[in-house]
Amino acid sequence: MGSKGPEALNPSDFKTEAALDMYQIAVPKYMKQATDLNVDASLQFQNIFKETYIAIIDEDKSDFVDVFKELGQYDEAQSVSGNYRNVQMDHFTSGMEIISEEVPKKVTINGLNAEQVEFTASLPEVDYDIYYIITFIEGRENVYMVMKWTLAEYTEKYKETFLQMADSFKEI
Repeated sequence: MGSKGPEALNPSDFKTEAALDMYQIAVPKYMKQATDLNVDASLQFQNIFKETYIAIIDEDKSDFVDVFKELGQYDEAQSVSGNYRNVQMDHFTSGMEIISEEVPKKVTINGLNAEQVEFTASLPEVDYDIYYIITFIEGRENVYMVMKWTLAEYTEKYKETFLQMADSFKEI
């Protein structure tokens, strides 16, 4: 399909998209709005020819913290974004076989605390491996799960683009 090297997009190759007057994020211009990637997503884009996808889920931060404290599953030693990562990764990866996973990284995105996880997994319903970068962001009143994914064979090609998208996330 094209070169194996990184995609190397410039800022002008992105467009800013906003959701629910809550946040905005830069997405490559070649991605089009999607409707069927994730039923809970407040924003979703894809390019089926390049096999690139992004979906963002947002949840009320205090509801999340309250529910998981009640369930006794909130780890006070971790940040809100760290707790959100633990809960969502357990849920998201159930039924997947994780092939490789990087250690979660603590990052700051436009002043917001976040954690980022990179992993490759195989899913029973598809016969190819998928590469994910998921960024868990703690906003003022919400927590966000920013999922970007492609075929594992395109990891090197799109990794930098996925990181650029995550780094552009801003609350409005």
